[in-house]
Amino acid sequence: MEQTLAERSYDYIREKLKRGELPPGKRLVNRVLASEIGVSVIPVREAIHRLASEGFIDHVPGSGAFVRKTDPQDIDDLYVLRDALESCAAGEAARYITEHQLDELNAILSEAEKIAAQISKRPKQHATKTQMNAWLDTEQRFHQLVFEAARNQLLAKVSREHRAIGQIFDAQRDDPQLLTSDVATSTVSGKRDLIDAFQKRDHQQARELMSQQIQRGRKEVLRHLRTVANR
Repeated sequence: MEQTLAERSYDYIREKLKRGELPPGKRLVNRVLASEIGVSVIPVREAIHRLASEGFIDHVPGSGAFVRKTDPQDIDDLYVLRDALESCAAGEAARYITEHQLDELNAILSEAEKIAAQISKRPKQHATKTQMNAWLDTEQRFHQLVFEAARNQLLAKVSREHRAIGQIFDAQRDDPQLLTSDVATSTVSGKRDLIDAFQKRDHQQARELMSQQIQRGRKEVLRHLRTVANR
């Protein structure tokens, strides 16, 4: 199906946000974006309105649209939501996950292991921007697949509407120092244990392991965001 101009504009701006080319606080100029995309300002305006409804953009009356700055409280609230939704999804996934989905999870984890190994070899012991983006892409795919494996459309719908996964990962893309060698290694280990729980059909252990991993991430990310805010 052919994309509409508004969808093309949305994808273009969304990708620039994802790559960090539109940093928090930057004002979005419709005519500049329209020129880059090769469309009129109308589809760009529609795309920005959609991005605002999804929480990426803030509209300031009389000033325009700006890339939203990360708010630690918003991130904390999303982690609470993620824990509730994803722990439940992990438990259900342990009941219903297929062999094909297990293979997919293992393949994604293998990608993450390679990134973790690359980070461990860096003198600074934390990710580059490229490594961070690649890592977060694997994280997002892994967690989305767990929702699919749970076979619960309501859980998936609530997560999708609140962007409980995407917003948290997007908030980390601008700061690769968050992803240290220790964090990457412990995350890979936790996911390996989670896959093992899925294979054993142990829904209680799967719930607990997912919750533990989300809470570890919550602690690290919020600590870092508050440190940055106090600089």
